[in-house]
Amino acid sequence: MPTFTKIEFDNPVNSSLQVGDMVYVSSVADGIVSTPTITAKVVTVASHHILIDQDNTSGTIINNGDYILFAKNIQVNESSLKGYYADVTLENSSNKKAELFAVSSEVALSSK
Repeated sequence: MPTFTKIEFDNPVNSSLQVGDMVYVSSVADGIVSTPTITAKVVTVASHHILIDQDNTSGTIINNGDYILFAKNIQVNESSLKGYYADVTLENSSNKKAELFAVSSEVALSSK
């Protein structure tokens, strides 16, 4: 059965954090931050808390005042598009005339 842990923050959670990202934790003592340890996978992201699944992890305990980091899954969060074609629709919802000067994209073939 999964072991879920809720981590609450005083400030809003970083908007880049997504479900599936990996959470790391570092302890802080006398201004020195320890080497980050992988802790868990993010299950839920809310405005001021996250829920993590601590199954299959190092069993690291998160203490109040620890430094929390996260890493993105590289297979999910690549920086370029993949595929053979793109179908794009651009709309102007304004009542005023608008000019489009350029549209560009980076594309990588997904079959190679």
